[in-house]
Amino acid sequence: MIARTTLNALLAGCALLAMSHVAGAQNVTEVQTVKVTPYLNGGIGKDEADAMRRVAPDFALRLTFAEGANQEFTANVPVVITDAKRNPVFVLADAGPLLYVGLPPGRYTVSAQDNGVTRAQRVTLAGKGGRDVIFCF
Repeated sequence: MIARTTLNALLAGCALLAMSHVAGAQNVTEVQTVKVTPYLNGGIGKDEADAMRRVAPDFALRLTFAEGANQEFTANVPVVITDAKRNPVFVLADAGPLLYVGLPPGRYTVSAQDNGVTRAQRVTLAGKGGRDVIFCF
């Protein structure tokens, strides 16, 4: 009888503990929204660059990265795009030589870095036709 009472008390305690965890989880859990920004990155080689250029009109922002006296394509460029409030909205560690990003209309700052040199350009996307930006290092 004492064993049964102890077992019942133990089970009741476990049930209460489990309910408190579930109840606590309901209070802590929040809906998370993941923002997905479509982009296309690449353009190494003529065939790949031509293929990207064919779909370029589908993207609001089209970036090209070049370096040197002959302005040859360059890749592996870290890129950060921030909105008008300086919040990062797109980050890519190894962009180029072409990077097309589908952003909504707005004002942005695009920062790119190559060989220790950082360049930044402000861009306004109006929603019509998109915008081409060239970064020369």
